[in-house]
Amino acid sequence: MGNIDFKDKKNIYAIAIILLILGAAYYVYDYMWNPFVLERERLENELRSAQAELDKINAQKHRVAELEMQLVQAEKDFEKLKEMFPEEEKVPMRLQDLYSVIRSSGVQIQKFNPDGRGIAREHYIENRYSIAVNSGYHMLGYLFAEIANFNYPTAITNLRLSRYSGIKSEIEKAETHGWTPITMSVSFNLTTYTSKKVGP
Repeated sequence: MGNIDFKDKKNIYAIAIILLILGAAYYVYDYMWNPFVLERERLENELRSAQAELDKINAQKHRVAELEMQLVQAEKDFEKLKEMFPEEEKVPMRLQDLYSVIRSSGVQIQKFNPDGRGIAREHYIENRYSIAVNSGYHMLGYLFAEIANFNYPTAITNLRLSRYSGIKSEIEKAETHGWTPITMSVSFNLTTYTSKKVGP
């Protein structure tokens, strides 16, 4: 390969054109391509950041929906608890519930005395009812089973059983008519519970 003759105008023009092309290429690379690449990287980073933020928002929206459902369920549960542990004892409702199961069990109620004082505990109040019935064995079992199924907590204490004074007559009637005889006189305390009011 020979030496380039710098005196030849053609060579000079060729070199000038090459230099112009290289200068243009450098200009395009440095002032157009590099900024484009940097801007693209910046936009990609912003897009990733925005996508991550959107994912967080969508996760929070999902969490908010879950919390709203939990709140609705908590309100329902709270209403049930308020029914189970009202702030005031609902004597007429307790009496109605008791008479309903007494009628279905077949026992004979002799006494139903609410004790209006109530016994205060740390977080609740015990409300006691003094009850006396005449009953057969199976009737009494059914009565207690129904009381246990009330939709509020109950307790039976001070249970006393004694022979029914008219048992002879009851057995004779049972043999004649085929019904279940009254054989026991039963007394007990039925306890229900109310919540203590919080605050003034």
